[in-house]
Amino acid sequence: MSCSGSKIPEDTDPENPLWHFACRLWAARRAREACLALQSRGWSVTRILSAAWLASSGHSFTGRESATVTDWRNRVTVPLRSARKYITKNNPGTAIVREYIARSELEAERVELALAYQALVAEIQTASSEGTTAGLARNNLLTAAPETKMDNETGRLLDTLARELSMLAKGDKKPC
Repeated sequence: MSCSGSKIPEDTDPENPLWHFACRLWAARRAREACLALQSRGWSVTRILSAAWLASSGHSFTGRESATVTDWRNRVTVPLRSARKYITKNNPGTAIVREYIARSELEAERVELALAYQALVAEIQTASSEGTTAGLARNNLLTAAPETKMDNETGRLLDTLARELSMLAKGDKKPC
């Protein structure tokens, strides 16, 4: 399915529970750093956040991703990220352009999460039998992985995310 602007459902709500969860998780420095480190290793942060959000509500992640989400990421989010990274930080001549692109990238990620939320809600079935949030989070994150082979650093990052998610699940559930 191609993701032209006209293919994005009009009822896509950027203010959804997955977005609010992502904001809370992102506020945890270790979780944010782990997500960014995994992204630099080829992981999709949307898949990471989707897997973690499902774990926080007791659901397993199937690993399937809507074609609309993937297409949006490839056509909008990734090119914006590439453009932002291309522009040198702290260059007064390009600072405003980099800032605008960074804001646009964040909004593109927000739309991507909204599309992911719609797809996830449509396919949630039953709760997982996994005993702990951290255990379910680790299993879901493994399902979100772009590859099955993991080195020790990737395993450490996944453990960090699972611990952070477990702490988040015990703490405040207010939206960001």
